[in-house]
Amino acid sequence: MPDNYLIQIVAAESTPEKDAAFEKWYTEKHVPMLFGFPGVKKASRYRLQGESKGSSRYLTFYEFESAADLEAFPKSRAYLNAIADFEKMKDKVAFTMRWTGVYELIRSWQR
Repeated sequence: MPDNYLIQIVAAESTPEKDAAFEKWYTEKHVPMLFGFPGVKKASRYRLQGESKGSSRYLTFYEFESAADLEAFPKSRAYLNAIADFEKMKDKVAFTMRWTGVYELIRSWQR
């Protein structure tokens, strides 16, 4: 694993009525569109278990191997196309972005 391994986390919500549409769109269209940028090495999605006040129901982790890839990502055709599609679909799938942030790996442990 590179020393400068980075993740971008996106915390999102949907409504219970539109969860299935949100999941289908995010899994089958949004993430594959973002994989059009070769600097995105891995994407992982998580759903909150139980209830936790102030927590987002969904987290997506996009993994990058370099700061250069992460910097180029928002300027890439893949990203711009995915954002245009997001703008078109966000109301249909009740997508609300709660927050996003970029984190650099400090240390990793493995059993």
